[in-house]
Amino acid sequence: MLNFKQREDREKLQARRDALRDEMAFALEGKKPWCHEKWQETNGVDTCEKHGEHQTRILTGPEYRGVPAVTISRCPTCMAEDQALVESELRALQVTDLLDEAHIALRFDSCEFANYQPVNDAAQYNLSACQRYANSWPERLKLGTGLIMMGNCGTGKNHLAVSLAKSIIRDHLASVEITDVMRLTRAVKNTWRHGADSTEDDIIERFASLDLLIIDEVGVQFGSPTEMTILQEIINARYESILPTILISNLTFDQLKETIGERIVDRVTDGGRNRLAFGWGSFRAIVPGATA
Repeated sequence: MLNFKQREDREKLQARRDALRDEMAFALEGKKPWCHEKWQETNGVDTCEKHGEHQTRILTGPEYRGVPAVTISRCPTCMAEDQALVESELRALQVTDLLDEAHIALRFDSCEFANYQPVNDAAQYNLSACQRYANSWPERLKLGTGLIMMGNCGTGKNHLAVSLAKSIIRDHLASVEITDVMRLTRAVKNTWRHGADSTEDDIIERFASLDLLIIDEVGVQFGSPTEMTILQEIINARYESILPTILISNLTFDQLKETIGERIVDRVTDGGRNRLAFGWGSFRAIVPGATA
């Protein structure tokens, strides 16, 4: 969530964007601002120091102390540049908000594709596969293409998952959340308490409607049948809505099918095709404190 100053900046930028749209509509199409509808319009020519000569629209209004009020349209190219700058700043704030809503853990906040260290050919393959997934995100989203990242602890699964999430947020303004099975099921079960702020349907809908949901710690100390039902319901809802889900697990492919069910694994991996194996030793054992 944006802080107070960021929200204030966003409101100012949105107001500036609206004003520029009205100003551009008047300059190019002659649409008068509502407050100047009765003012007299004439045309003229002006010279912009940056972009040269351009046509102008001149509105003349009531006199004040003998001097008529006058509004002259600005250089359209200058206004277009101003609009692009405002949109860029609004987009940057939206990216900041989406990254915050993704709930990236502080330990993995610095993870990027650029600083992932492939320790072998398989790691390089997985890096390239995740980059291809991110680069083809519009198609992945359209097809609901899921993915399972599985293998040993400390092999870079979370690093690549976070890097992938950041990439599609920055490039495509996607709604993404990174969670784990325990937090996901706890969020649903918390709605069962008396006086809860949200209903179970609210929480399931939130997880089921994100552009991308990444679930970590799948198969680790898996709990009750109720927790299995919650996980299945969310994944099935996303599958039916053609929305991609990424699962991260320390289990093997066969162990994962035994733990959470072959049906879930088959749906997320599209029949077993979309999976990446991380079968080497922990990078953290080589570089203490490494984010993997």
